[in-house]
Amino acid sequence: MKYCYLLLIVTYFSNINAQVKRLRYQDRSFQISLVPGVSSNGINEGWYFNKFSINLLSGVSAGSRHLELAGISNLSLQQTTGIQIAGIANIIGANAFINLTLREERNRIVEEEFKSKLTGIQISGIENFVRDDMVGGQLSGVFNIVYGSSLGIQIAGLGNISNKDLTGLQLAGFYNIAVKSVGGIQIAGFINSTNGALAGIQLGMFNKNTVMVGKKTTPPVKYRSLQIGLINKSKLMAGTQIGLINISREMRGTQIGLINFFKAKPPSEGQRSGIPIGLLNISSTGGFLRLSADELFLLNVDKSTGNCYNCSNTPYRMPFDDRYQKFNQNVLIFSYNPEFAQNARPLWAFGYAFERIKYNKVTMFPMRSGPQNKTHFFSWGAKVQHLNWSKNLEKAFNIRTAVIGRIGKVWKKKYLFVGLSLNHYLSTIKEQALGNQLMMINSSTGIINHNTWPGYLVGIQL
Repeated sequence: MKYCYLLLIVTYFSNINAQVKRLRYQDRSFQISLVPGVSSNGINEGWYFNKFSINLLSGVSAGSRHLELAGISNLSLQQTTGIQIAGIANIIGANAFINLTLREERNRIVEEEFKSKLTGIQISGIENFVRDDMVGGQLSGVFNIVYGSSLGIQIAGLGNISNKDLTGLQLAGFYNIAVKSVGGIQIAGFINSTNGALAGIQLGMFNKNTVMVGKKTTPPVKYRSLQIGLINKSKLMAGTQIGLINISREMRGTQIGLINFFKAKPPSEGQRSGIPIGLLNISSTGGFLRLSADELFLLNVDKSTGNCYNCSNTPYRMPFDDRYQKFNQNVLIFSYNPEFAQNARPLWAFGYAFERIKYNKVTMFPMRSGPQNKTHFFSWGAKVQHLNWSKNLEKAFNIRTAVIGRIGKVWKKKYLFVGLSLNHYLSTIKEQALGNQLMMINSSTGIINHNTWPGYLVGIQL
């Protein structure tokens, strides 16, 4: 009999505990507080979800449903939906597991489906903090921090942090960090960073990621990626980098900058390298030195840096499938004409050109026919030059642009080539207009004079 009484007592207290657990969190339409513990919800305000809440200084709740206002801070232990506005800080998830062991913390997460997340908007003077995930927006004068994933917008005066994935926008005066990945836009005054993939845009002085996705990633994806900044860095870059210095270990996309760093090793089979566009390209392959003459200058010196677009990792580095070995080359040009006074030609010029070159392919293996590789080439590209009519650098606007095609054939391990060009010259000084070229077309639009003509070039490639 005594065992029956004992069983009844245990059952009774078990039911009481179960009811307490089921009634642990309650909903309230409205609450007002001065500081934590001085509240219309009493000293246990952490067990209440409030639809509307006013905290004259600071307040604590299980969560806010619609609107919560505070002079200093709002603290929610669990999830908040709606709007939180505080003079200093909004915090979701702080003290949620205080004085609990790790086992108790795990049991609480499993049994109560406990999660401290934001579905709404936080606005504060200094900091917004979310322990888990955020869906919505954060606006702060200094910091926004999300320990989970972010879907929405983070705007801060100093910095934004999303400890997992970011899908949306980060805008900050100094830094943006999304640890796992970015699917959206990061804009910062100093640095944007992610340790994972970028599918979107990074705009800042320094931009960093591990992978920039694009049509040349493995497997290809429909998303695109872009970095714009002073220094851009990506380990595997299948997007676009625009900056003074661009850095990539494996470059499958496009680099546009003053200096481009990339790995010279050919990509894996079935992949293509990217396109570097810049004055100086580090780890360059396929570079050349050319000497040539054209209709304007008796001597043109071209020095190039660039990369191979479709080379393979074989002895001759010939492509597996393509009929030609293709190179992307950035060319620095210096031109000189000692007889400029006699034929009304400019004295010297400097410029830049981008060129695609194709060399013939016979075999990709070191066999007897191997030396028949690269016996001839053809190329095309565009260039721009600043022309100078005296020994000094002209301050006037004297710009020559041209599209050029070349064909060349090997001779004693060098290439002799000829080419045709279509030229256009813009100048603000009529006395320096070109007037003695064959088939010249002259025109003027206000203060700018135009000269258009076909040209030629002959030379040797070393």
